[in-house]
Formats: sequence, C-alpha cells, structure tokens
Amino acid sequence: MATKKAAKKKPARARAPSPKLRARAAEVQRRFAAAIPDPHVELRFESPWQLLVAVILSAQSTDRVVNSVTPEVFRRWPTPQALAAAEQGEVEQVVKSTGFFRNKAKAIRGASRAVVERFGGKVPRTMEELLEVPGVARKTANVVLGAAHGVASGVVVDTHAMRVAQRLGFTKDTDPEKIEQALCALFPQPEWIRLGHQLVLHGRHVCTARAPRCAECPLNEACPSRFDKKPQGSWEERAEKIRLEMESRAQGFSRAVR
Repeated sequence: MATKKAAKKKPARARAPSPKLRARAAEVQRRFAAAIPDPHVELRFESPWQLLVAVILSAQSTDRVVNSVTPEVFRRWPTPQALAAAEQGEVEQVVKSTGFFRNKAKAIRGASRAVVERFGGKVPRTMEELLEVPGVARKTANVVLGAAHGVASGVVVDTHAMRVAQRLGFTKDTDPEKIEQALCALFPQPEWIRLGHQLVLHGRHVCTARAPRCAECPLNEACPSRFDKKPQGSWEERAEKIRLEMESRAQGFSRAVR
C-alpha cells in the first residue's frame, strides 16, 4: 500500500524578542561597533572560490592549519576547473593535515566541479544556489556570501559565535540554524554580516571556552553570564584595547565587510 511522503517542514521562525532582549542586543551592537568595527576573516583568500575552498577545509580544523595548506592547493590548482579535474589522491595528500582529508578532498573537488559545470565558473551569489554545491551548508554559505559577495543572507554561526550568543542570553538553543534565526530576529539585516564575524572573533579571542577574559571584555556589563563582575576601567577603554588587538590580528587578512 502506497504511503504519502511526509511534507517537509518549514523552519520555525524565532519567537519575537522581548523589549529587554532587544535593548541588550542594541547595547552589544553599540559596543561591538567600538571594539571590532571592521571584522576580518581569519582565512586567507583572494576570490570567492578560494574562500569557498578554505571554509570547506576549515571544518573540524583550525584556520591556522587551513592557511598553511591553501597556498599549495591554489598553486597546484589555481582555478575551479583545475581543482575539479585534479586526481583525488593528489588532493588528499595536500590537504591531509586539515583532518578528514579524504572527504574534504572529495568535497572541494566536487564543489569546484559544481561551480564550473552549473554556475559558469563563478561562485553563486544566493543562498539557494550555494546550498546546491557539494560540501556547503548554511555556515559555509553565509561566510562566502557575506565576506566574498557582501550579501547579507544570514548570520555566521560557528562554535565561537554559538557560545557568545548563548552567554549573552540571546538564545538557549544549541542548533545552529535556530541560533541564526534568533540572531536575525534581534539584529537589523544590514548588520548580519558584520555581526557574525564580530561574534566569531569575540568568541575566538576574548569570550573563549575556557578562561574567558571577562575583566577585559567590553561587553561585560551587558552580559548575564560574565564571570568577573569587576571589569577593568570603562567599557570604552576596554573596547579600545580590543580594537587595537583586533587590528593587529587582522594584518594580512581580508575584511568581512568591504
């Protein structure tokens, strides 16, 4: 007996934020604007395709390791056409240090093939099209669309952004897509690109998983999870210190927002 296929559920919209939560989000946005006004992407790239490859390789790895591998990837295979036609085993050897190298080699070759065969050699500029590319999920698509194309399709949510969003009380969810929905409901769309990378950088270098730098954090007073309730100086002074630190870290990297 034939059975009906289950209808695909549309993702539920985030509940409307309370006025208190909106006020906190506005304060965080104001402080981020002072502390990380021009966020950078800690992956080296010179084109949307290079960024796509780098983000795929960054899964379960560190940006530092990926940045040590991609120069050789792009030297050997400087175009999507070249990487799509590369031998699987040869690509595996080059990307081996990033971990899960067999799957990653297959993914970046498949992504390059899709870019060539389905999109005329150009990385797509819409979420719908990018999600059709092998190895691409929402986080990867948001990074590429925002940092390479300037398209505010959503908010980048990685493990760092997730941790910061939870500590700030913006969400209790652990599912990245639900967290993204909550952030999109809290912040204006023109800020989505910048916000995602601010959250990532803040989580990676300030609001770390272990020993977060709460006393130095410019968001201290706005954070319900702060461990140290006696911050150093004013928030403006802390923001300026973080701004100088981020400027130093940004040397040689591309900006998330152009």
